[in-house]
Amino acid sequence: MKKYIFGSLLLSATLLTSCSLDETPQSKFSEAEAFKSSTLIYVNTVANVYSAIGNGLYGSDGSSVHTLQEFSSDATMLPGRQGDWVDGGKWQNIFLHNFESSVDSYNNIWNHLYGIIGLCNSSIDKLEQFKAENPDCETYIYELRAIRALYYYNAMDLFGQIPVVTSSSVSTSDVAQSNRSEVFKFVITELAECLPHLSDGKCQNQGDYYGRMTKAVAYMCMAKCAINAPVYTVDNTSETSYQAFVGDDLSGACTASETKGAAVSQTGKGINITVDGTARNAWETVKYCVDQLKALGYALQPVYADNFIVANQSSVENIWVRPNDDKIYKVYDYNRMRSLHYNHAGAIGYSGWNGACSTVHQMKVYGYGTENVDPRLALNFYTDMDYVEECGAPVNDGATDKDLEYMPLEAVVDFPAGADAHKVKCAGARFKKYEYDRSTTINECINNDLVIWRYADALLLKAEAEYRLGNTGAALDLVNQVRSRVNAEPRTSLTLNDLLDERMLELAWEGVRRQDQVRFCTFTQPTADRYVGVWHNASAGDYNNDTKGYTNVYPIPYAVLNLNTNLKQNPGYAN
Repeated sequence: MKKYIFGSLLLSATLLTSCSLDETPQSKFSEAEAFKSSTLIYVNTVANVYSAIGNGLYGSDGSSVHTLQEFSSDATMLPGRQGDWVDGGKWQNIFLHNFESSVDSYNNIWNHLYGIIGLCNSSIDKLEQFKAENPDCETYIYELRAIRALYYYNAMDLFGQIPVVTSSSVSTSDVAQSNRSEVFKFVITELAECLPHLSDGKCQNQGDYYGRMTKAVAYMCMAKCAINAPVYTVDNTSETSYQAFVGDDLSGACTASETKGAAVSQTGKGINITVDGTARNAWETVKYCVDQLKALGYALQPVYADNFIVANQSSVENIWVRPNDDKIYKVYDYNRMRSLHYNHAGAIGYSGWNGACSTVHQMKVYGYGTENVDPRLALNFYTDMDYVEECGAPVNDGATDKDLEYMPLEAVVDFPAGADAHKVKCAGARFKKYEYDRSTTINECINNDLVIWRYADALLLKAEAEYRLGNTGAALDLVNQVRSRVNAEPRTSLTLNDLLDERMLELAWEGVRRQDQVRFCTFTQPTADRYVGVWHNASAGDYNNDTKGYTNVYPIPYAVLNLNTNLKQNPGYAN
């Protein structure tokens, strides 16, 4: 009997029965035909994985890694606007850290992560069969292993204790759950072994390695693993396992503690990671990886905004991007649409849903309303009536006879009945970062490639590593390199909280905030926006004032636990 593979997607036998890998194939052809050349081998293994990535990391309808990183943080919220955007309490529960209440909404994210992992396993298993006949198979295997490691990194970051499966032939009954430290070790070992075999090509530039796993992407992933190593090496066996990362600022200012930070810094000094044949502690590993990025040609783009323009493929700063357009890739992204007021968006020929916005806390960090406003505020957000120049004239607020004026300090978790209608429609600074694409034929598919990691992030990681090693002067110099690019006043001193603030100022909306907060011990702290007793919609739960630290990882979706009884729920959450 002839064996067939699918031309549109290689399906694994099953990797955890919760994975959705049952797409209908568009065509099928014989395996002999599919693997008769290096090009076809690539198309039917590696390319199939990239084509399946879609919007599971960034964008989508809320079922993305970006959503869980951004909307649970102190930076981004989606207010209930008197019926609009309540969505059964989903967004408010994420923001108020009632993760258990929305646990089933994480299924799509889990399924996406393990779906890509399953495709990698299936492709690797297939390539192993053809390795002797075609030497290119070995190179493709390393690329797929690195992609798989990156996806395990994301799964480990979000869910902590997860299964590690490296074969498409493993049955559900044989799947075992690994401690977080074991997953961490797997990820860094895989990345280290794959790095020498990955291309020096640029992921962000159109060409052979456009959107692909390259050395630079792997080095950045290793730097992310290293900077978070004190978190990732905790074995989450009790609901107080992350007690060391529970902050002690209950004032609502949500500042990072130097005392807490010193303990994290000391832990990182004792964690060894081997990259390119040399073992270094976590902080030295971060420095090394960032230096390698520089050696590969990455640098700060002279103009901040050029990283996010429609034709951003020429950026020298963007390290890992998701290729996007309205003709070939057609990957939907709702972040801008979800945020912009509908009349503002309509005036520029776009669609807007008038939802997501910045928190008040973030606006205070930017210095909004003061004499010391960071220059990046105007680059990342629409505030007040600064949209008028783009639209050509003011637009109506959609509720009264007043003009739309974004009101950054009026954002709240939920607007109760009787709230001022103008504030309900206008509250919150809105997403701006990406240049508006006037050429797109599909509102959700902009031609700006979506930036996942860039060199400014890497420089700030190195600054943090230097600070945690006690090299404050070196850290300050790196921070000021990033600040000078946007003509911000140089800092003359530096604290741990300054580093955390600098990451918010530079990386707003880029999906790194939750991860940063966990590492800086501020994720569980109350803010100006969420606190015990904050008003919320009746469909959402009260603010979860977690004093134990268990919310530093998300609960494993119930559907996954029901399908695989080998898996146990993360401590602190109901089974």
